[in-house]
Amino acid sequence: MSRYAVGSLTLALLLGAFAQVSAQQAGAAQDEVVARVGDREVTLGELEQRWREIDPGSFMQVAQSRFDALDQYLDLLVGDRILEVEAANRGLSVDALLQAELPSRITPVSDADVEQFYNSLGSGQTQGRPLEQLRVPIQNFLQQQRPAQARAALVAELSASLNLPVENLLDPPRQNVSVAPTDPIKGTSEASVEIIEFSDFQ
Repeated sequence: MSRYAVGSLTLALLLGAFAQVSAQQAGAAQDEVVARVGDREVTLGELEQRWREIDPGSFMQVAQSRFDALDQYLDLLVGDRILEVEAANRGLSVDALLQAELPSRITPVSDADVEQFYNSLGSGQTQGRPLEQLRVPIQNFLQQQRPAQARAALVAELSASLNLPVENLLDPPRQNVSVAPTDPIKGTSEASVEIIEFSDFQ
């Protein structure tokens, strides 16, 4: 079996295991008892369902924030797995792999980089201060981002060269929307995709 086949199989198994554990934890969390009233229990699932019914807006906002954070850190975890596969193929530790690959990918921050970042800021962020007052802080900030950017670039290169398929199995939050028979619609009710528009008329 080639290194590419081994790498693909390894990553698929790792991601599959992660998704399975996450699903099991989510299911277990719904059954978690959060309150008792006499001999009756209130589960986390019941609590979330009531929250969703009373204030679906805030529920979805929190659910979306949690999903965004999980998605961000899943990217980092997937990157770790890709680095582990490549390090194993080379007979190195992950730290040794990064020490060998990252320095050449970390480029210095140019004046153009600083100016571009400054121009992307709004007046509220700059508080009216000119570029020269913010040049050094911006340069330091951008330079601090370089290692993470270099790592992300390395992970992308390795993912392509190793032919490692990555499938994100996180389930985004969804809100069921009921449509009344009297609601105005365009098209057929049997359409495979529905777009619902909300309007607030004062």
